[in-house]
Amino acid sequence: MAVKPCSKPLKSNPFITYRDPITGQWIVVYQDLLKVVEFVGHALRTG
Repeated sequence: MAVKPCSKPLKSNPFITYRDPITGQWIVVYQDLLKVVEFVGHALRTG
């Protein structure tokens, strides 16, 4: 069976992962949610 290369672009990953250096646990965050949290945090600081 011949393999054909895909011409579709890759989808972006909707997640960002962080590793807590103290506990070693991995934290997974949606990129869109992170943008909302950053926006609200900025609005509260400059408010």
